Amino acid sequence: MDYLEGRKRLLGSKFCEDIKIYLSNLNSANWPTCQELNRLVAQQSAPIVNANGADINFVPQLQRPKVFEAGFEQRTFLTGEVQVRPQNWHDLLNALVWLLFPRSKAALNARHFAVLQNDVERGRSPQGDALTIFDEDGVIVVSRNPGLNRLLKDFKWVEIFYESRGEVMQDMSFSIFGHALLEKAMNPYVGMTGKALILEYPVGCSALSTAVIDAELSQMIPNGELFSSGRNFSPLPMLGLPGCWEGNEKLEFFLNDSYFRPPKSVKKAWK
Repeated sequence: MDYLEGRKRLLGSKFCEDIKIYLSNLNSANWPTCQELNRLVAQQSAPIVNANGADINFVPQLQRPKVFEAGFEQRTFLTGEVQVRPQNWHDLLNALVWLLFPRSKAALNARHFAVLQNDVERGRSPQGDALTIFDEDGVIVVSRNPGLNRLLKDFKWVEIFYESRGEVMQDMSFSIFGHALLEKAMNPYVGMTGKALILEYPVGCSALSTAVIDAELSQMIPNGELFSSGRNFSPLPMLGLPGCWEGNEKLEFFLNDSYFRPPKSVKKAWK
């Protein structure tokens, strides 16, 4: 999708409110350059650095890496250089997520690097899969309601998004972390699904800033058990989020069980 159309769609989307502040500060007519992205980095209130303390610097990716150290995650970890392919939404959105969740992206990159060092000889591991899944399609769910957390984890789509719609809007917030999922938000479709990581807070807790969420998530990412498998993330049908998609205020919308899928154990019981 060309830049003008994609930018227009994202700025009008209800799936990615968090990223709009950075997107709106970029060139409105032409694809942003790495220089423009680095200008945004320099404007942040705190330095954006990798886990080694190296400044994050967006650079063009012009050819495929030929050695291990030149790989995408490896180069970011070793030098702070984040490669961006020209005129590429996937890479541009990854850069914007670095601006939005810098500490978490740095922690995720460090974990990626450590896993890749082992995977280069043994092949891709479940840990590597989990890190990639969250980096591409992750959604941070901030919740102040234990009951809603259980409904989400138990695939109770009607109960959470239809019957508890008001509670979800009051007690939960959803922030897309995965840059591939942000790219899908330019052209949403039935089947668009995120991988949710729930951050649980006390009932009645006030709304949290992005910086606070980023700080907590960055402390969770090194947890070996949490990011040991993609199965640790809850599937999240994005079109079910209240207020994000026309028609999802109606019960009928959630009866499409090819999208709002039941747990596998329930599927087996039907057969």
